[in-house]
Amino acid sequence: MQKAMVSIGNIADKQARKDDKIQREARTAIAETFDAWLDWLEETAPDQIEDVFFELGCFATATNRRRMFKHAKAPEGVAERAQEQVDQWKAEEEAAKAAADDRAQSKSDAAESQA
Repeated sequence: MQKAMVSIGNIADKQARKDDKIQREARTAIAETFDAWLDWLEETAPDQIEDVFFELGCFATATNRRRMFKHAKAPEGVAERAQEQVDQWKAEEEAAKAAADDRAQSKSDAAESQA
């Protein structure tokens, strides 16, 4: 039984590594195609380039956001727009958390006063 479990574990590990490799290759393919796509976009819909960088910047980590806005095709000012959006989302999240904490505290206080 133990030998069968080890065998199943090895098969699962091999499949996981294969899946990881496929995903790494897919991300590399996207990265290698990105500049060609930006060139095409610049010719066909130049106004969309700013939107692309803005949206990517909004979802990137802070480090990746700094890196991507150094790209030659990153429009001026889009880094600031993306940072403002990220800051706004953080503020909204913090406000929602504070409101939830206040509601929880109010319920707790109400329960204590009834006891």
